[in-house]
Amino acid sequence: MGDAFSGDLAFWTAAVSLGYPIGAIVLVEIHRHLRDPQPQIARLVQLVQVTVLPLVAVHLLLSRVMGLDGDSPSAKLVLTALSISTINALLMGLNLIVRAGPMASEAMQRTPGLMLDLMRLVLVLVASAFVASEIWSVDLGSLLAALGVGSVVIGLALQDTLSGLFSGVSLMSGRFFREGDWIEFGEASGKIVRMDWRSVTIETLDDERLMVIPNSQLAQGVFTVMSSATRVFGQNLYVKFGYGVPPARAMQAIDETVRSVGLILKDPAHDIDLMEMAPDGIAYEVTIHTQTREDGEAATTDFLRRLWYRCQRDQLALAGSLNTRYRLGEPAALTPADISAVLAATDIFLPDADGFADLQATARVCLFDEGERLITAGLPSRTLYLIVEGRLAVTPRDQTERALQSFGTGEVFVSRFLLTGAPATVELVATTEATTLALPAIAVIDFLNRNPVLARRLEQAIDTIDLGLKISRAA
Repeated sequence: MGDAFSGDLAFWTAAVSLGYPIGAIVLVEIHRHLRDPQPQIARLVQLVQVTVLPLVAVHLLLSRVMGLDGDSPSAKLVLTALSISTINALLMGLNLIVRAGPMASEAMQRTPGLMLDLMRLVLVLVASAFVASEIWSVDLGSLLAALGVGSVVIGLALQDTLSGLFSGVSLMSGRFFREGDWIEFGEASGKIVRMDWRSVTIETLDDERLMVIPNSQLAQGVFTVMSSATRVFGQNLYVKFGYGVPPARAMQAIDETVRSVGLILKDPAHDIDLMEMAPDGIAYEVTIHTQTREDGEAATTDFLRRLWYRCQRDQLALAGSLNTRYRLGEPAALTPADISAVLAATDIFLPDADGFADLQATARVCLFDEGERLITAGLPSRTLYLIVEGRLAVTPRDQTERALQSFGTGEVFVSRFLLTGAPATVELVATTEATTLALPAIAVIDFLNRNPVLARRLEQAIDTIDLGLKISRAA
């Protein structure tokens, strides 16, 4: 029997002497490899390394090597610490599985980490109570009563903190909003940049301030989710036209301007309503939608800019002095002498040619904003544009950032589809604010029919432009 005991002693001595350092080295290497890609798992591995593994070694050393009685205080103390450490590690592993593993749910992922840590602490305390009752033969009822009294005291001391904590859990588990969403609460509105167990931090759009709103206030108040990953941002814009503008023309101008702004979504569709006939003009409400609040601000700017330029071109009078956002501006104008000089500069529309006066009478000055399309690919266009000031670019369909050709002051863009009425094969876009002289294709054709020599010059210009487009496309 002594030989058997000596054999067991040698075995456990070797197991503890070799197993502990080997296990520690293995856990250190695992922690090192997981530290960057999986930091949460690396923390669990480190916890096992610094708490569970040493206590297992000490427990084996006392019970198997030294043969210490299990009822001794030292053995009970080590066993208690080992039990609590093991329970804590198991609960931490369960926490990782629930938050990031195959059992993860969106609600659990959005629950604050501190809340889960507190829940784990409560479970550890409860488990420790059962461990103490088994190992130390402590009356569990008395221990739980003591813990209950302590919990009441702690709860009263941390009443406001716990209120914010549970309010935050309620808000986030309810999936009302998440980081990146836009909310409006009272007079504050902005983008959520951080959420935690205590508060929500938003970045306001007007002056980019960071505003911290306690969760308890959000939970008790009324807030509006302005845009989110599943909800687009909608807003109403208000425009006033003068009484001299027929409502049908005003609503058409608004509709076409909205459709020209790329940030405004096609679905949900925009809506235009005539709201009021006010003393200073007829008011229209335009409802638009964008993907985010930031897009909404940019879309508003683009819409208002383009509407102003369109009103200048179409001679639509916006509301008068009582409307502080809009002002009636005079449309761009050129004298007959200026128009004659612009036409003559092309070396095609010469002033001494037959029918020049009729052609000049049809010329119209048009002002375009940077980024506006003069010609849209796939749609027929029957207007030739002579550039008075600024620059225009010819681009492929829906590729306004890629210029095939560029035209500047004194130049003209002309193509066969403009004269035949066929759908446009390219797009013409203003790359700067541009003032142009627009000539109706029917007036140009009538002028060329009277002047065959000038018609051949126009054909040569078309051939040159088309050749340049082919070369650019091939490149």
